[in-house]
Amino acid sequence: MQLFIQRQNILFFQKQLAAQPTEPQRQQLLKLLAEEEAKPAGSPARDATDRR
Repeated sequence: MQLFIQRQNILFFQKQLAAQPTEPQRQQLLKLLAEEEAKPAGSPARDATDRR
């Protein structure tokens, strides 16, 4: 499931970048895209709901 979400996030960020965002939006999207691509494929997300 995490792999699916990761792929969808990457596709979404790429689509948003193709839509010619403003420069601040572009910088944020590039940061988010790089973070998502840097994650190991399908790695579980760590957040406040993670009870491990």
